[in-house]
Amino acid sequence: MQRIKNVGKKLLSKNMQNEIILQMNYLNDFILYKKHSSIFNLNTFNKIESEITLRYHSIEKGFLHKITRPRFAKKRVKELIDLLKQIELNNYSKRVHIQSALLSLCRYYDFHLNEAIDISDYFKREDYDIFKSLLELNLKSVKYFTNTSFFEYRNSDFSTFSKSRASVRDFTGEKISNELLEKVVELANHAPSVCNRQPVKVHLVENKSLIDKILEIQGGLKGYSTKLSQLLVITSDRNYFYSIGERHQLYTDGGIYIMNLLYSLHFYGIGACPAHWGMPYQADVKVKKLLNLKDSEQIISLVAIGVPTSEFSTTLSLRRSSNENLFIHS
Repeated sequence: MQRIKNVGKKLLSKNMQNEIILQMNYLNDFILYKKHSSIFNLNTFNKIESEITLRYHSIEKGFLHKITRPRFAKKRVKELIDLLKQIELNNYSKRVHIQSALLSLCRYYDFHLNEAIDISDYFKREDYDIFKSLLELNLKSVKYFTNTSFFEYRNSDFSTFSKSRASVRDFTGEKISNELLEKVVELANHAPSVCNRQPVKVHLVENKSLIDKILEIQGGLKGYSTKLSQLLVITSDRNYFYSIGERHQLYTDGGIYIMNLLYSLHFYGIGACPAHWGMPYQADVKVKKLLNLKDSEQIISLVAIGVPTSEFSTTLSLRRSSNENLFIHS
């Protein structure tokens, strides 16, 4: 009888209860993500818009190269055209992501037309004509800068300063001094965090072999890593969170920190490009092993940093206007 009581107490222990609640919460996370992400189906406009954004951004990045490769991103272009045909273009064409997609496709077609390169096997003239008729933007596919012009607004008012920052992918290979990076991190450390716990760590990687191995795992900076000599790996430590409800707080605090870090880098005249870390856990394990990170640390993002080349370009990356994402509940 005593053994049964002991088992009952164990089953009802606080730790056991918390374990069950944690499992239920992660199960709910799984159900919601499976239902509402675009992994398994594209049954809402928002899911389709997300997929459209992914593909037009790939086309934008293709135009960043100094020599534009003919018929580049063919697969992405085909997919983007098919996705645009799945929505009521006349109803959604004014949305910024749809306009960006139309712009990328039209500039893509124009480039090949000017170079007398046939792409009719995957991009029909009739599709181009439809996209062109709905396009309201008269912009280039990329923005062009010099090293000086890119940083000219870093001491301006915040609105001007924040709009002047963009992801830089062209570096000279020159390293940023540790002294300057210490100033960057000191400023970035003013980012808010839950209860001021400050769980974020910044790992500076300067070993070129290590950088290449990490970027190979991440896979998002192909073609831009030759002159990349410094990489920041941003982590958030699970040790600083104590409740089941805080299971995602490490990503929230990490995301807030990264934005402050990017502003700090821009303020100090350092080029930077954040590389996403939406990776399966196996990738975390590999990078943690390479850098000897603690098991409690969660990689949040990679940030490539360096001195920009004398002339470079950035993606257009148009932003939503507030009428697309501000909802007032009065």
